[in-house]
Amino acid sequence: MIKNYIRTAFRNLINNKSSSIINIIGLTIGLCSCILIGIYIRNELNYDKFQVNGNRIFRVIMEYAFNGSPTSKKGNFTSMKVAPVLRRKFPAVQEAVRMDKFPTVVRYRNQLLNEQKFLYADSSFFRVFSLPLLKGNPSTALNAPHQVVLTKTTAERYFGKENPIGKILNLDTDESQYVITGLVADCPSNSQIKFDFLFTLFCRIRTKAH
Repeated sequence: MIKNYIRTAFRNLINNKSSSIINIIGLTIGLCSCILIGIYIRNELNYDKFQVNGNRIFRVIMEYAFNGSPTSKKGNFTSMKVAPVLRRKFPAVQEAVRMDKFPTVVRYRNQLLNEQKFLYADSSFFRVFSLPLLKGNPSTALNAPHQVVLTKTTAERYFGKENPIGKILNLDTDESQYVITGLVADCPSNSQIKFDFLFTLFCRIRTKAH
């Protein structure tokens, strides 16, 4: 019986080639569209869900106005002084992380590479966010000036299969030596935090002050 159904369906496909091709293409496009939409929705619903303490992490933004204007503006940034004040004034704030993005040129040996995914962060970064270190100590990876953590892909791009820990990088025209102190897994695609290089924040603060 089933063979007869298959044989009949096959004959109909052969006898009505044009309509059959149109129907098959339409069905294929419809199924692929549904699958892609489902994958996209799942990815969006799981945004930053990998963060173990995600329900306890809050992003602080700034609302400001100029010259007494009644219209205020909002920005996804704050002063560098906000985090220390929050920790000092509000006991419920257990940790605070300041972050800053700034693309620059990386010098390694005779190579000059214009890198865009730079992130500067406080030493508390790994105590707040769930980005596991593959090499290095999360407690000390960013606790001193001129320290940098690389993602796995970035480390392989610069050093191949060599262990990057302890190697030196230079930034732009800065003659300071930046020591690689950690190797972190690549940032998930469904994360607000994305970087290739994670530097100690007060390197950036000192650079701004110059």
